[in-house]
Amino acid sequence: MLYLWLRGLHYTLAWTGVYVGLAFFGVGLYIGVVQKRDVTRLFRRTVYFIAATMVAQALIGLYLWYGVGVRPQAEAHWIYGFGTAVALPFFAFIERTAEKRPAMGSYLWGFGMLVAIGFRSILTG
Repeated sequence: MLYLWLRGLHYTLAWTGVYVGLAFFGVGLYIGVVQKRDVTRLFRRTVYFIAATMVAQALIGLYLWYGVGVRPQAEAHWIYGFGTAVALPFFAFIERTAEKRPAMGSYLWGFGMLVAIGFRSILTG
């Protein structure tokens, strides 16, 4: 029963990551390009929450693979899963530590990568 629930959760979080990534890419475009504003505190905290959710999804996938023994259709799926877990934290790190801040552009790259890698991960799973 736990296996079925975790498998469903893993699948749901994968598609949610793609949809939320697309939505926040649009929000980032609106804030950064249309309004010409910097990253807000709420936006940054939401990015951290989304990144934590993608890490949790990757951990569920690792458990399904190593704990339960369920393997994805393609072995490259775990590489894409790792990519979804590190895409946003990588670009958030760049945004927070750069001397000349790329601000919203960094998050746009992060969400673009999250969507692309997440969609590819779903296709190989």
